[in-house]
Amino acid sequence: VLEDGADKVGAFSHGYTYSGHPIGAAAANAVLDIVEKEDLPGNARDVGAFFQAQLQEKFAQLPIVGEVRGVGLMAAIEFVADRGKKKRFDPSLKVGARISKAARDRGLIVRAMPHGDILGFAPPLVTTKSEVEEIIGIAESAVRFVMDELTREGA
Repeated sequence: VLEDGADKVGAFSHGYTYSGHPIGAAAANAVLDIVEKEDLPGNARDVGAFFQAQLQEKFAQLPIVGEVRGVGLMAAIEFVADRGKKKRFDPSLKVGARISKAARDRGLIVRAMPHGDILGFAPPLVTTKSEVEEIIGIAESAVRFVMDELTREGA
């Protein structure tokens, strides 16, 4: 690797500060073995299809939901003030953040996306159908809670 100057500075020294460290590489290989052995992509495919169906069933027709979108275990729900026109809520209402907080208060961590009132979901590859049902139940409770708040506020 180092031809010019090796006679003056010595052999190339690598300290394994973070990339290419043998222990990190061994850990990564072990993780890949587990992913393959436990068929986590297959679980993500099967449970992901169930997750997407549940999201559509529980959220697509709610009056403040503009769109439910996603693939597999990655999904998002976009909240709007007017479904027909897909008119967004006034940003000062922070609808996505409020729903995220209501979900967190109920034991579910979901991310309020930074651009618009969008709630992002990304459960782990090992998620089960019963855990999806729990995620959906808590998320639905949080959405309905904030929806009721918005109605009381006249938003």
